[in-house]
Amino acid sequence: MFGYKSYRFSMAVTKDQLLNVYSGAVKRFRVRSVEGLVLDIDAKHLRQFTTEDGIYGIFELTTTSDNKFLKITKIG
Repeated sequence: MFGYKSYRFSMAVTKDQLLNVYSGAVKRFRVRSVEGLVLDIDAKHLRQFTTEDGIYGIFELTTTSDNKFLKITKIG
């Protein structure tokens, strides 16, 4: 997509770690992209990927050219 940036990253968040999100203690996740960049992602953007076991997988974050959030897609 022209003018957009994409970042791939993997995540492994246990259900116990997710309790901190639901209690309000954690509002953002910090992940490292496959390119080595550190990304801070608002926890609300990952709710759709939550299972009873936690959040696991490989994801792609898409942003505008000025790094405004557009979407996250699970790719693996």
